[in-house]
Amino acid sequence: MVRINLISSEQTRKKKRGPIEIQNQMILASVVLSVVVLLLGSGWILLDRKLASLDTEKTEKLKAIEVLKAQIKEVENYERDKKTVAERIGVIKQLRANQAVPVQLLDGISAGIPSRVWLIGITENAGMIDLSGRSMTNGEIADFVQGLRNNPAFKAVQLVESRQEREGDVVVYAFRLTFSVLS
Repeated sequence: MVRINLISSEQTRKKKRGPIEIQNQMILASVVLSVVVLLLGSGWILLDRKLASLDTEKTEKLKAIEVLKAQIKEVENYERDKKTVAERIGVIKQLRANQAVPVQLLDGISAGIPSRVWLIGITENAGMIDLSGRSMTNGEIADFVQGLRNNPAFKAVQLVESRQEREGDVVVYAFRLTFSVLS
């Protein structure tokens, strides 16, 4: 019988790997596995450090936000207080401006009022003053009207009505005047 070897010599060599070659492959696989483990470990350490730095940065930024919120609240309180003070100043200025007219009005009226004339009411409507009062005689009413006409603070002084009335046993004259005050 004849035998024919169809396997080449190279293939036969492969089959005959020795323990040294297998040991070399195991060492190579261990080295590659070790390098992969080292790379994964260092990647994990880098990511862990980056995560820790990001957490620290987040904490710092949250603290900064709290500080800024406190500052914003202070600014809002300041603006609210500023607005309140401005409104109060406006009211004070308006009161001072409005105060001048009544003072001038009462000063002018009291300077020209005769001794036996007394006032019952004073009203102001759109710059026109309506004054009502009583007197013992018509002559005192005329003197009062003339005194108001001579006062430069008043203009268009007019006697609207004068009538005789009885209060108890005494006869008095009720009158009503209108005039305007110069500002």
